[in-house]
Amino acid sequence: MKISDKEKAWFPFGVGDTSAQRRVFCLPFAGGGASFYLPWRKATPQGVALVPVQYPGRETRLDEPCHLELDRLVDELARALLPYLDRAYVLAGYSLGAKVGFSLAHRLAALGAPGPDLFVAMAHNSPGNESGHAGAAQLPDEEFRAFLLRYGAASEQVFDDPELAQMFLPVLRADIGLVDCPVEQRPLACPIIAYAGEQDEIVPPVKMQAWRQFTGDDFDLHSFEGGHFFSKTNKAFLSRFAQDIALAQGS
Repeated sequence: MKISDKEKAWFPFGVGDTSAQRRVFCLPFAGGGASFYLPWRKATPQGVALVPVQYPGRETRLDEPCHLELDRLVDELARALLPYLDRAYVLAGYSLGAKVGFSLAHRLAALGAPGPDLFVAMAHNSPGNESGHAGAAQLPDEEFRAFLLRYGAASEQVFDDPELAQMFLPVLRADIGLVDCPVEQRPLACPIIAYAGEQDEIVPPVKMQAWRQFTGDDFDLHSFEGGHFFSKTNKAFLSRFAQDIALAQGS
């Protein structure tokens, strides 16, 4: 199957060595880009290729508009993934990425593709549960700024630099708008592992427990000291992630 440049744009850092037995496709949070996942490659088990996904409108795809509809984003990503589903794979999503990943698994099934053998949901409510910040994308600038600071999706430095704010805030508005989009709510056939920050005010561990309803297989929840972006601050996280991927690979 010939792969177009447009399809390759989703994977700016490549899809790993051809000898890899499994690929882990990692989907970013609202406002995030593929580079967020590059440090995770250092913890990746042998035989596993970690593949950061790049949404349009950021980093290597700044010249493209952000998607405002989840269905369109997922459909385009699913078609870009098809050539790379020639071996076992995992879908792992952080915050918004978990919603994208869950929708993506269903879209791939509709296209007749093999399903993931593991789904990893991090710091995001399960399908059908209110996000707690519905309509946030339409907030006036000052209220949106306060929301982003509380959420941890932006720092004060972004707002102190007008050029940076002008570039970054539209991406965040677009992505956070995707959180309000409805998703398929049928359970997946594969196991689900959920990760949560113990001090996450938006999605604490008790809310992440609800992902248990969305698998017909095994479910595990691991919580870590830290807030919404516990993966950045907790040194134990990456070793746990690598261990879970390795265990799943051997199952």
